[in-house]
Amino acid sequence: MVLINLFTLLLCFIFTDSVSSAEQPNVIVIVADDLGWNDVGFHGSDQIPTPNIDALAYNGIILNSHYVHSTSTPTRTALLTGKYPMRLGLQGTSFLPADKRSLPDGKLLPEYFKELGYSTYLVGKWHLGYSKWNDTPQFRGFDHHFGFYNSYTSYYDYLTTWKFGDKEYTGFDLRNDGKSAYEESGKYATDLFTDFTVKTITEQDSTKPFFIMLSHLAVHAGNDGKLLEAPQETINKFTYIVDSNRRTYAAMVSKLDDSIGTIVEALDNKKMLTNTVIVFISDNGAPTVAPQFRNWGSNAPLRGVKNTLFEGGIRSVGFIYSPLLVQSARVSTDLIHVTDWLPTLFSAAGGDIGILDPELDGIDQWSSLVYDLPSPRNDILLNIDEKTRNAALRFYNWKLVVGGIQNETLGAYYGVDVLVNTEEQIYNLEAVINSPAGIIANKINYSPLSPEEYENLRSAATITCKSKKNPCDPVGGSYCLYDIPSDPCEENDLAKFFPSVVRQMKRALVNYRTSLISQLEEETDIDNADPKLFKYTWNPWSECTKPDCQSPLDNSK
Repeated sequence: MVLINLFTLLLCFIFTDSVSSAEQPNVIVIVADDLGWNDVGFHGSDQIPTPNIDALAYNGIILNSHYVHSTSTPTRTALLTGKYPMRLGLQGTSFLPADKRSLPDGKLLPEYFKELGYSTYLVGKWHLGYSKWNDTPQFRGFDHHFGFYNSYTSYYDYLTTWKFGDKEYTGFDLRNDGKSAYEESGKYATDLFTDFTVKTITEQDSTKPFFIMLSHLAVHAGNDGKLLEAPQETINKFTYIVDSNRRTYAAMVSKLDDSIGTIVEALDNKKMLTNTVIVFISDNGAPTVAPQFRNWGSNAPLRGVKNTLFEGGIRSVGFIYSPLLVQSARVSTDLIHVTDWLPTLFSAAGGDIGILDPELDGIDQWSSLVYDLPSPRNDILLNIDEKTRNAALRFYNWKLVVGGIQNETLGAYYGVDVLVNTEEQIYNLEAVINSPAGIIANKINYSPLSPEEYENLRSAATITCKSKKNPCDPVGGSYCLYDIPSDPCEENDLAKFFPSVVRQMKRALVNYRTSLISQLEEETDIDNADPKLFKYTWNPWSECTKPDCQSPLDNSK
């Protein structure tokens, strides 16, 4: 055992010492929107086949303790800044259309990559502010942006409708480097963003590395009246699903899975895959039930949904795939937080971690992932919201939840009711192995996985819950303490049995609270942001606050 550990450390030293001189890897971060824990096959679900996603997950590292934030804007903030949102005043609600809030100044992940010589692309959703042009992606480190600014849009016509008071406002929201891309209307969003990503890969100079953040609209709900949209021929594949909304959602997940397969094929065709790192995460759990943007996703068997600090809201689907991973084809239960991706991917690209912002909350986990070394992370601040008085912290095996959310019903157990089928579905492992991603992964794998190894990985990644023993509702400021590895469904409150652990974690929250920035006030300016003032598009409306900021635009007042 000692010899093995010494050999692993030697490999780590050799790799770390030579990474700067080696060919820099391409990096693709794929962010699914509102995808449920139970909506991928590798977590044990039989209802919605996700063969390409499963194939990459099995041949990479399944991240079974990957945490994000409970809504979109905070998670994207954490991903791109490497900092907890509460340090930037963004621990509260996500941004709205016509919102004056934006991501505060500071160096973002794509800017670090540009300094390493990378081309940087954002495809899809931004959702980090656009009141001024200097708030938009191309002024925050991305060379190119093809996508939308708001939290959602329609899947075919790219119209976003929002209600202010008694009046509805509708605007077009699809951009190609700032200019409205009207010509793309009618194309299904998941396919459109996939095609743009493939085009980017195909046309990329092979001597220059790239960083692509593919931030899918899928599987977020759209406008009222057409919340869920997918091609009818794809919906027809799921006639066995009883609930019609869930049937459409399944088709949306299936198109997302097709996207992964298509991108892997493009990388393989360009002979880039062996030197590419692919990260796949969801920005939060599914809103199985919700007052707005319900999508009928399932986080079963986890507790809670989007907008909660229970596992169903913040424990996200996640994996990393790359032939560069020495110890792959495994399920990791080590703690990893969305803030970790900035230093981790910067390290993977050969960057010197020492030059990063010393105030980062993210931790470089690249060596831990590559060589299956012990994770350097032992705690995660899941959030502190000073307005709702809701907070949560992971510390080793423990999780402390303080205070409840405004809508108490969201903290219940959902996701099982939408899983009803007219006939039993059986997991199709052959479809995984023979999917585009599966075929390519097997082709470049020195030791292709056997069917038994696939099944073992799936079993290891599947969460099962015990019967309820000591339930806890943190509403009203009470404390709930859970031992997450043995109680992932948060059914057994141990606060009264481990008072010293509660005290220690409360002190940790108090310490974190000292660095909290009061959250930016939600403030909309629809009078000046009204889409009709900009040829019926959602468009920046305030003056730039930086000297190099110029509108690319055709939509000025």
